[in-house]
Amino acid sequence: MFHEPEDKSISRREEEIRSTFVQGAERDEGEELQLHGSGAMHQRTPMPNSAAAGGDTAESLLSKSKGLLVGKYELFGDVEVVWQLPPKDKPTEGVLLYAHGCNHGAIDLWPKSESCPQCIGLPEEMNITLHSLLRGYAVVAVSSRARVPPNCWQSFWIHGPGFDPPSQHEDFIDWHRVKRVLDTLLPREGLSRLPLFALGGSSGGGFVLGLPGVMPGRVAGVAVQGQGGPPSIAREYRTISGETYPPTVFVHMPRDTTTAQVVAKDIDAFRKEGVVVREVRVHPQPLTPLYLAQRCAPEIDEPTSRAIHEAFRAADYIDEVGYLRHNPRDAPSWRQMLIDARLPGWDRLHVPVAQANALAEELNLLFAGHELTSETTTDMLDFLEGARRQEARGAQAA
Repeated sequence: MFHEPEDKSISRREEEIRSTFVQGAERDEGEELQLHGSGAMHQRTPMPNSAAAGGDTAESLLSKSKGLLVGKYELFGDVEVVWQLPPKDKPTEGVLLYAHGCNHGAIDLWPKSESCPQCIGLPEEMNITLHSLLRGYAVVAVSSRARVPPNCWQSFWIHGPGFDPPSQHEDFIDWHRVKRVLDTLLPREGLSRLPLFALGGSSGGGFVLGLPGVMPGRVAGVAVQGQGGPPSIAREYRTISGETYPPTVFVHMPRDTTTAQVVAKDIDAFRKEGVVVREVRVHPQPLTPLYLAQRCAPEIDEPTSRAIHEAFRAADYIDEVGYLRHNPRDAPSWRQMLIDARLPGWDRLHVPVAQANALAEELNLLFAGHELTSETTTDMLDFLEGARRQEARGAQAA
């Protein structure tokens, strides 16, 4: 279930596009689109877990279907790429390009396999891959040029505080490297005629905002998580291409007030340029006894998931409903709490690694300060597909 945000500035064109995919959903003009259970911060009754996320059982779609994830690792020159086609019984509907955040890489989206021995498979990234593949999308993940931590993508502002479109400068190396990969991989695999959607998290979100300017007319939709960009991006794109910037989804966590302010400015500027925009706000979610087994199996099984929940409850790290009382990235150390609790199977969790760690990622997501989420994947694809269908109908009517 999700709700439409109240926004009096929504254009008629955008409202028409929304109506193409919002079917069977409860629409309430007084509420924002809500994910991750808790809604507004003062609401303490979480929404029930979806069936795909496990419901009331320890098994989720991800834990039951991880065997479908078999990424193929390739180097295009010195560019690290992992990709996978959808199952053979699914018609290929399009391509989803994924750009990681800082301290991450393309290897996060698939578990380790013979075709990708480098892959490490983080839960939110794998869940995005799984849902996209089952939807009929080929998934292509590319790593940034920076392979030394923090592994971030280039910034729009490498020439100073003014905004320079990446298409105008060859020293915007990351954008042009990814373009060269796509120009090679997509035709080779018979994917070049399919719609291309670009999804990025945090630093990668800023990256995908600039990609349409490097590939005018090629990117059919953009989805940004936990990041914004220069508000003039859409205007600059029109100058470069003579066209409207692609439909865009902004996913962010209101607890991150700085990002929320940047996103608000971007949305306002994009709509003034006629861009079809959707905003998705992600709020805190409670830790339940089964949550970590649903997300992090097989590293975390049901007994370990329940034991972690009990250890946090005993340490008063979570409240009576399960909401985290502290930002997991700050003190007090949840790692030390779990070490002190002497949990069975603790050595499987690889807890010392700060970012590339399933448990750390899920706790950050539950707190909803700044983290990738996979729970918006279906809504993202619904919106971008709906926008594309509406544009096709408009072109036929013209």
